[in-house]
Formats: sequence, C-alpha cells, structure tokens
Amino acid sequence: MRECLYCGGAIPDDRHKNAWTCSKEHALLLKKEREAKNYINVRSTADPIIKLREHFYNVAYEFGFEVPIELYYVSPLKIDWSLKTGTFIREGNVGVALGDIGYILFKPLIIKIYKLC
Repeated sequence: MRECLYCGGAIPDDRHKNAWTCSKEHALLLKKEREAKNYINVRSTADPIIKLREHFYNVAYEFGFEVPIELYYVSPLKIDWSLKTGTFIREGNVGVALGDIGYILFKPLIIKIYKLC
C-alpha cells in the first residue's frame, strides 16, 4: 500500500499510479512546500551576487566603465571573488561576469569594470 507524502494516509486506488499524494489538494500543498524550499535556495545563492553586482555598479558610476581603477578604491574586503554568473572576453583577457556587468583584474592591483549588455 502506498502512503501520501503530505499526510501519511493511504493513496486511493483511483489515483493514478504515479501519484505521491492521496488527493490533488495534497499534491498542490506538497508542490507549494517544494517551491518555497527552492525559492529559499535560489535567493540564498542570488542575493550575494546581486549585492556584489550593485557594489560594482556604484564603483563604475563613480569612476566610469572600462577605465583602470586602483583596486583599493573597490574595497576588496567587501568582495567575494568566488561569485560569478559566467565569463567574458575583452581586450584579449578573460573576465568574470556578474549578470550584465563584469570585471577583469590586471596587474598590479588594477581592475576594469565592463557593461556587458
């Protein structure tokens, strides 16, 4: 006998064989719980990227896009360098993308911020 994942009750025989719940209502409630957990996972991943992107936008609006900026103006202590949404290539160098903005680190301690869209 199969048990409902939502309430633990028996799944009626008239439910389709792939059913995990005893009713459509319980299936909807289980789906809402699953989507809420997925939303929390997505937000916990996206929030740091959004905040970092905003930080780079603020720096770029102050100094300009595609201009060399000394790294200490960017506040490297606020930056999680492991965050990225992809990569891009500009001026023959590979950069880190954060949505529609990206950056490339140059030596010695220079960063350029690029608008990608």
